[in-house]
Amino acid sequence: MSKDAERRPPAAGGLGFMLVALVVGFTVVGYYMDRWLHTKPWLMVGGVFVGAGLGFFYMVLVLFADSSRKRKGKKSPSEDQGPDRGES
Repeated sequence: MSKDAERRPPAAGGLGFMLVALVVGFTVVGYYMDRWLHTKPWLMVGGVFVGAGLGFFYMVLVLFADSSRKRKGKKSPSEDQGPDRGES
């Protein structure tokens, strides 16, 4: 794998998966912390909001990085892929 491919942001499907994974992950962590500290349901609810906040923050970072790349004239990862994007 080239260094360029390692730095590419995930596709739109990857962004949606990351948002869901962060919300579920922080909710589960909050649930187990609630059981440990006997504070049900407050840490679990907090985990939902923290996961959603981090997920949206990550989406904004990736989308702004993609838009700034387009403004500078560089190709986005979606423009590099596909069978009809052969080199001439």
